[in-house]
Amino acid sequence: MLIQWSAPEYMPRSFLVSGVSDNKKPFKQTGNCLELTKQLANGFVNMQELSKGLFLVQSEMSFNKETELCEEYFERKIFQLSFCMNGICEWNYREAGVENYRLSPTECSLQWGTFSRCVSYFGSKQPYRTLSISLEQERFFPLAEDLEAAHLLRWDSKICTHVFQTTPEIRLVLQQLLDCPPERKLRKLYLEGKVLELVSLFCDGVIDGQKKDKEISKEDYRCLMNARELIDNRFLHPLTIAQIAEQCFLSETKLKQGFKSCFNCTIYEYIVEKRMELAYRLLHNEKYKVKDVAWMVGYSNASHFIDAFKKRYGIKPGEIG
Repeated sequence: MLIQWSAPEYMPRSFLVSGVSDNKKPFKQTGNCLELTKQLANGFVNMQELSKGLFLVQSEMSFNKETELCEEYFERKIFQLSFCMNGICEWNYREAGVENYRLSPTECSLQWGTFSRCVSYFGSKQPYRTLSISLEQERFFPLAEDLEAAHLLRWDSKICTHVFQTTPEIRLVLQQLLDCPPERKLRKLYLEGKVLELVSLFCDGVIDGQKKDKEISKEDYRCLMNARELIDNRFLHPLTIAQIAEQCFLSETKLKQGFKSCFNCTIYEYIVEKRMELAYRLLHNEKYKVKDVAWMVGYSNASHFIDAFKKRYGIKPGEIG
């Protein structure tokens, strides 16, 4: 697995890998890159500077055994948004306490403050896919006042992390970032525009969200998470609202209202979005015919599928390159 930083000053001053039983060094360093052995992991982590003080970090990783990565830096202040697309990301900052943070698909996290050490944990044979945005102080300072007013930042904080649900709009921009081909003209400018759009959508969403009264108990939140997982597993042949409510121990009213409050969409909108995401992948990667994809994602009427796809992505499914 190749880990690449944009410049030497952003590399950790030490990098430790646990879970290695032999005496061989698990990685080698060349310039701004660290390469983990294939016996340990496959994939890549790439950090690039899109413009002054604005960085995009993309990763696709798979570890062959349970692994702990410990990175140590000279103390630095960060403002970072992290988005998880695959896997369950888990990490902590040892000097800030023993609490572990977890990030699941359709979730994102905001890291803010000063840190010098980060420990990440990875399971074996699991694909991980993440995207992170880091801003240097001159870039994130204009955002800080609004986020502080929403009680998400504290200037005296050593390091703090908040986890949020992503919105359909955020997930669309994430998909556009991931799908940008390397040969695209003005690719760097395109990525910068999409990253700034992502930051804007995130800030608008969390600031508005903090203004809303979302008094949901921990038990109801756990039930709502179970409901979303149930839909994730059955969105091609979805259950009724009554069936989901019964299996997740919620009333139908609490299920519908709680789902909208937690995930920023109705259950029907979420099912459609899951189907559209699968349709996009099938059309983009596998080159199936539109009518076949419509059937594969649960639409018996191809015209209804085309309408839903155009509403979601702004183009007809046949226009996917």
